[in-house]
Amino acid sequence: MDNSAERVFEFSYKKPEYDFVSANAALYAFLGPRLYITADRLLTGNSIKILDKAYEDKEYGKTFVVTVGNTDGSDMTMAAQLIRTDTDTPLIKVRMIELNELFNGYCDLIMREKESDALLAQNDCVYYSFDKATDMVTTYRFDIGKDIIGIDSVEKWKKDLLKNLSQNSAEAVSKFISDLRNGVRSLECSFMQKEKDKKLVITGSAVYSDDVHIMTVGRMGDPNDTTSHELNNRDQLTGLFMKENITNYAKRRINDLRQPTALAIIDIDDFKLVNDNFGHAKGDDVLKRCAAIIEKQSAGFGKAGRIGGDEFFLVFDNFEDKERLKFVLRGIKNMVYAAYDESSDGFSVTTSIGVSVFPEDLDANYDVMFRLADCLLYKAKKKGKNRYIVYDPAKHGTVEEIFESGTKNESMFGGRVLEKSEVICRIANKIICGEEFSFEQILSEIMKYFGIERIVIYNKTDRDVVIQLGNQQLSREIIDETIDYIYDEKLQNTYDNGVLMVSNVVYFDMKASKVFDALKRQGVFSVMQHVISAKSGKTFLVSYEMTTTYLTWNEQDTQYFRILDKVLFEPYL
Repeated sequence: MDNSAERVFEFSYKKPEYDFVSANAALYAFLGPRLYITADRLLTGNSIKILDKAYEDKEYGKTFVVTVGNTDGSDMTMAAQLIRTDTDTPLIKVRMIELNELFNGYCDLIMREKESDALLAQNDCVYYSFDKATDMVTTYRFDIGKDIIGIDSVEKWKKDLLKNLSQNSAEAVSKFISDLRNGVRSLECSFMQKEKDKKLVITGSAVYSDDVHIMTVGRMGDPNDTTSHELNNRDQLTGLFMKENITNYAKRRINDLRQPTALAIIDIDDFKLVNDNFGHAKGDDVLKRCAAIIEKQSAGFGKAGRIGGDEFFLVFDNFEDKERLKFVLRGIKNMVYAAYDESSDGFSVTTSIGVSVFPEDLDANYDVMFRLADCLLYKAKKKGKNRYIVYDPAKHGTVEEIFESGTKNESMFGGRVLEKSEVICRIANKIICGEEFSFEQILSEIMKYFGIERIVIYNKTDRDVVIQLGNQQLSREIIDETIDYIYDEKLQNTYDNGVLMVSNVVYFDMKASKVFDALKRQGVFSVMQHVISAKSGKTFLVSYEMTTTYLTWNEQDTQYFRILDKVLFEPYL
């Protein structure tokens, strides 16, 4: 079984003897010296009973899993289907394919589809598909997507053709339509259009299944027009669609066609650090690998483009609901994160993603939908990066509130968006230069820019809470009931140089049950803690907490929190 052709068997057998009446070369090659074996001995287990019952129930086209005996005594698992035959014949006709080859064939089919789409898009032609069963013709054009122009009966399609052709084309068109319906294997007809000296050439190839004509596909166009535009649509580095092409596609779907469309803006977190620390060649490698992941994960759901240096754009044009979108987004986020390893590559890569859905979220134009997705991307950045946010009014408020919050100047640094490194540098500069500042205001900025929902500072020496900011602040009663957990010996053993990072507090359930019970009582989902030895001689514990969702802490941020320990907490606590 060395090549793929030998893994597809076709044969027929008759009951009750189960003798093979016919078989393809692949099956004969597989049988080898077992030429006189019967079907019930070749198919092992209950396989022959499965096929017999399928024949009795006339379950043609349904797939069954069967096993076939190898010459060495082992079994090979295969997918099998019954092929429809003349109802008067007692023959049972079967097609089988080895499951591994079926999977490989599926992967190959996806690649071939991509190749064919890319080839079709190179010529500015109209393509058609004739469905024999319905006598309907679908016409479409390839650009970024497979845009359907029309779905018409053959007779209407014929009339539309004649409108654009010269008066003496009627007989030739009628013959072409007759050949189309009769399943002529290869079609090629040339007609003169009403425009002087301009030809219309229609070609086609009939598709048969089990000797039955099922469809004909072909193209229509001017043979002298071979304008290739696909290469101009593609970004040279990543191979994704360029900004103009992908945005025009989204605008056409939303503004013109009013078709359900989801927009996802994807940004590589802290990409500048990769370029600065590892060079632009490595940065290009990151862009290409991330682009490949985005394109692969979104295959069949939408089109991907590059709209900025490290910013990508996904236009979902084939999805059932938001949950289906989340499967794709989760795949992109996790696959990108797994692409680089801190220990071997020296860095890791994460993405932040914002998503809006038309018209479910808002029945508006493209510009408004893009702005909404962009605001949600910013929210993903604020909440700690390495995440996607799909709009949910119950969680995120109205669209108007989201737009308003994106323009508010609530920051001590002004209204502009800052990188985390710049925020830390500005905080350090204020402290070192002796500028007046509010301790609570500094903590609020840290919460906002790092996506933290609550900060609790414990005085371990005096056994008390010094300050708390953010969501669901602890009551005095809860503090008194739970504060002992910070002294738990099992908790201390989980610290690494005075730092603890836990993305899901269930981690403590089996390791330190008292710690888990206390954090659960406090409503903590994820936690990062720093032990601070202050200049006052006292020991403090700064606990950064998430109270409504789980957060995968970004280890790259550790350096920033260490700076805060030195310039903010140690001198002033």
